[in-house]
Amino acid sequence: MTEYRKALCGELPQIIEFIDMVFSLSGTPHDFASLVPKLYGNGKNTEPCHFLALEEGKIKAVVCSLPLTLRFGSRSLTCAAIGSVAVHPDSRGKGYMKRLMNDAIQDMKENHMALSCLTGLRQRYRYFGYEPCGSVTTYRFSRDNFRHCRHAFSHYDVCLREVTGVQDPVWKEIARLHKALPYRADRSAADFKDISGSWYEKTYEVLHSGAFAGYLTAGKNTVSELLLKDESMVFSCLETYFREISDPELLLEVYPHETGRMETLSACCERWQMRQDDNYRILDFEAVLSFFLSLKAASEPLMDGSTILSVENNGSYLLTVTDGIPFVSRTSEISSLPLSETEAIRFLFSPDYQETRALVCRNSRINWFPLPLSMCCLDKC
Repeated sequence: MTEYRKALCGELPQIIEFIDMVFSLSGTPHDFASLVPKLYGNGKNTEPCHFLALEEGKIKAVVCSLPLTLRFGSRSLTCAAIGSVAVHPDSRGKGYMKRLMNDAIQDMKENHMALSCLTGLRQRYRYFGYEPCGSVTTYRFSRDNFRHCRHAFSHYDVCLREVTGVQDPVWKEIARLHKALPYRADRSAADFKDISGSWYEKTYEVLHSGAFAGYLTAGKNTVSELLLKDESMVFSCLETYFREISDPELLLEVYPHETGRMETLSACCERWQMRQDDNYRILDFEAVLSFFLSLKAASEPLMDGSTILSVENNGSYLLTVTDGIPFVSRTSEISSLPLSETEAIRFLFSPDYQETRALVCRNSRINWFPLPLSMCCLDKC
């Protein structure tokens, strides 16, 4: 008989051994303790994040659901990141993944999670209400870009120092700078190093005149996070990192609310390319709408207006912007074009859904969508 439950204290070593085995069957050896140290590193007690299917006491399937909090100013939004989805090869076809995913989603609802994200195949996870959306823009730089555009930017003599020691005092400076971000996922100071080390990424302190000026987190030639006390240092910092890697190009990921950085880098990069961020599911439309409309309003002016969004099995919401300030409330009115949950996700967060937006908002001249949904890869699992 199959037993379904959350992992118990002390079971993390068995979970790690199991997911290492399953993911290594793809042909690439996996070591989750070093790949995702925030979940599986030494001393972690993340058993409660794991849903298990067991046969005769042996793990046959795992789903991890990691709770986190997104912040924008004084606003917060609860989120659950799904990862480590694994089924033993001898147990496939028994419905274990379906059961554990549904258990994880039910747990999210009981714990009032507003949003969930995961990385995986679109059709596989659409059955659970997830849909690809959000965006990340990748800026590509070559040696020629730095050489020809250097004159257009203020020059700073910066140097980079890889931060490796757990007790390195600069982690406190790094965590403090991250906490000052207007939009971020909460990271505890104690876990910051392990979070920054996800997916084998490395963190470098940015030094200017011998003093802490920011930090950079990157995997090989891709910079996933670059935070600076003075944004005018961005070009010098990227050029310095480019000189230190043996690669013909450097990639920097920029998130949709970072409109100022986008405009700066668009003038000097070789190319930029936008991609969908990840698969997302909305569990609390009112909370998600209010949060991301406010984030959008902070990055660009919103036109005044109103519209109604009706979502199957979730009700209707009146969205209003007055003097540039957004408001969201439930309403008994129904939109002329109700949307399914996955259609609503694309409507709100995908840049390629303009015709449906025009139909839903045909009585309003608004510039609110797509909303700036994204999450740094370091915060996912």
